[in-house]
Amino acid sequence: MNIIYTKSFDNSLKKLKKHKKEYDNFLKIVSIIENTRDFNELIHLPQVKMYGFERLKHDMNEYYSFNLNKKGGTIRLIVKPCINNTIEIYMIFISYDHYNDFNGVIYYE
Repeated sequence: MNIIYTKSFDNSLKKLKKHKKEYDNFLKIVSIIENTRDFNELIHLPQVKMYGFERLKHDMNEYYSFNLNKKGGTIRLIVKPCINNTIEIYMIFISYDHYNDFNGVIYYE
């Protein structure tokens, strides 16, 4: 599956390198995504359940998240499948405060 990075994601990634365990888990998740054919396959993989992969609720229901600490925690990777294209996924944001710091997405032009 192809990964499309957003400006929001790139800005939030810088801070993640200070969190070694979460950064290592992030790299594992990226590898899983890259080695998956499409989004439908991704949502059924047992490996993603290990990272608390879930669809967000209410006004954020177009997004999904991975918990970057397998044993709980507030740092989460937020992703979004591309509309009408299940072979691409947007890396949206890394939330450090259980989504309270997520103010929307800035895409590259």
